[in-house]
Amino acid sequence: NKWSRSAKDKLVLHTLYRCKPLPSLSPFGLKLETYLRMAKIPYEASLYLYIAVSAIETKDLMGPHGKMPWVTYNGVNIADSQLIIEFLNKEFGVSINASNISKEQLAAARACRIVMEDHFLFGIMQYRVVDNINSLHKLMKIPTILKPLLPIQLRQTKQKMVGQGIGAHSPEDIYQMTEADLHTASAMLGSKRFFSGDEPCDDDCGIFGLVAQAVWGMPGSSFERLCDGELLNLKEYCERIKEGYWPDWEDCLDKME
Repeated sequence: NKWSRSAKDKLVLHTLYRCKPLPSLSPFGLKLETYLRMAKIPYEASLYLYIAVSAIETKDLMGPHGKMPWVTYNGVNIADSQLIIEFLNKEFGVSINASNISKEQLAAARACRIVMEDHFLFGIMQYRVVDNINSLHKLMKIPTILKPLLPIQLRQTKQKMVGQGIGAHSPEDIYQMTEADLHTASAMLGSKRFFSGDEPCDDDCGIFGLVAQAVWGMPGSSFERLCDGELLNLKEYCERIKEGYWPDWEDCLDKME
């Protein structure tokens, strides 16, 4: 892998190319980049086009485990956003978890992150890829030469959803189940600033990565309507993280025509 020869002590984040409504349409890419900002770890972003990454799976694109995002640090390629965070916490001797956060608070935040990452994610996939793949060009740049790959992406997404089990249900049932995930997250957040209290924890990065997709990355969806309405605390939560850790948010958007 060519990235194994990158400069010493330089962290390279391999993630999706910037898009129109938010810095990344990858919940896990947004999660990891938000973590790096919270932990104040310098990094260089190496950006990849979504369709090319999804349809052409090579190690130079998808990393050691065929997963995006991934990082390179001191010649080592590490995959999986959560394992990367745990690796970097040890490697850099950092923790964004405040010392006064209880085990119970951390456990609740972790449980919420896992619900969002392992279940709500499929609501995003249903809306963005299965139901609206022909509208993806409104959110991100898709070169004409890559548009024939869209059916491959649609087929792969359906296969993943069937393999997980949720794909056996109707779209209406999938939306009902994943809207319930947003209600759960909203109830767990309540009036707190972050899921662990007044200060963010590691798991806030993952929750933000998913909820931000509902707030900014799925225009016209029931998820967006929920965050603009009865689950407004989730939108306010995302705004707090955006304002606190993404002062260059606008500069990280693709100003495509």
